[in-house]
Amino acid sequence: MAARARTCARRRVARRSSWLALAAALLLPLASAGAAEVIPPAGTVKRSAGGVTIDHAGRTQALQVGSPVFVGDRIRTAGDGSVGVTLADDTLLTAGPNSTLLINEFEFNTTTEEGSLLATLFKGTLSVVSGLIARQAPEKVRFKTPNVVLGVRGTEFIIETRGEGE
Repeated sequence: MAARARTCARRRVARRSSWLALAAALLLPLASAGAAEVIPPAGTVKRSAGGVTIDHAGRTQALQVGSPVFVGDRIRTAGDGSVGVTLADDTLLTAGPNSTLLINEFEFNTTTEEGSLLATLFKGTLSVVSGLIARQAPEKVRFKTPNVVLGVRGTEFIIETRGEGE
């Protein structure tokens, strides 16, 4: 009788261990997925015409309306291309033909409406309508070209540079 009781006890322990292992296997991916930080896009492409590409994470691909734009992305327009991007703080960026634009930095807290923006226009034209960051703290919004760094003091402006390269 004692041997039978020990056998039943071992089976219960083995079943519990199996259930615990199964539960751990199912919950571990959920825990690690929750721990992974999701980086929100800096903005979204609202308009795209002609040849427009984006260099993202080491890959170059055609840019479509609705595509996200992240910090570190380089947007290029061909001779027939133009692109309009709306950033999370409602800043509007419109790059004209033969332009290359890099989003160097973008941080925006939707609750406090604080953040910063740094973008580089290597060549071409860029029309800017500033958003919430520039209204809160204009000194936190900057645009670079191969020759100058521009600080924002107005709400709408155009940058043009004849930079050769990137």
